[in-house]
Amino acid sequence: IVAGIMKNKDRIYTLLLGLFAALCLESCDKQEIETYHADRSLFFERWKQTSATARERIDTVGYSFSHYVGETELTHEFQIKLIGALLEEDTEYKVIVVDSLTTATEDQYSLPKKTMFRKGEASDVLPVTLKKVPSLKDKQVYLTLRLVANENFGLGYTGYSDVKIRFNDQNVIPLWWTQEVTDAYLGKYSFKKLETVIAANEGFTTFEGLSDTEKRKIALNTKAYILANNIKEENGDPMEIPMY
Repeated sequence: IVAGIMKNKDRIYTLLLGLFAALCLESCDKQEIETYHADRSLFFERWKQTSATARERIDTVGYSFSHYVGETELTHEFQIKLIGALLEEDTEYKVIVVDSLTTATEDQYSLPKKTMFRKGEASDVLPVTLKKVPSLKDKQVYLTLRLVANENFGLGYTGYSDVKIRFNDQNVIPLWWTQEVTDAYLGKYSFKKLETVIAANEGFTTFEGLSDTEKRKIALNTKAYILANNIKEENGDPMEIPMY
């Protein structure tokens, strides 16, 4: 009797072992199939080269229409990177507005009607157009976008599927007007001084990405413009530029 019980236990053990192996094989096959179908994936590039030796992760970009005199629309291009083989034809990908992380209304921005990744390219851009409307004078709003998987693309690296824009039409100091810009080039910030910098340098929008020579030229142009037009701060103080 004992021998019979032990024999049955061996059979049960063998059956369970076989069932476990079959489940493992099915799981591996399923994983291989899913990996095969997601042979291309996309992610947002979040790193920006800030100098020859340094990079900075940018999670949110910011705009104020007050820094772009006369402009009623601004376009920001988010860079998207491809993982996998280059495409042989333009291919649609999917991006959505994350409602729970967005305060901007539909009259304040627009997105492409169809988002296509270009053939033969390892990177592409998603253009987002911001619109100057009266409501932006009263508050700052956020727009959060998210890449989602579709039949053509999976998702790339974890934490690189969302991007955010913060924008308004308020009188706020630009992000590029850093302490270095204050000390070496333009002096203390004021909105009137910003307007003067823009007036003195046709096409100017930002110090970001400019060389020291270009920054110096902008500062000196502004200084000459101030002297030529006898411009003062709103309170009557001299408008000073530290660059010589």
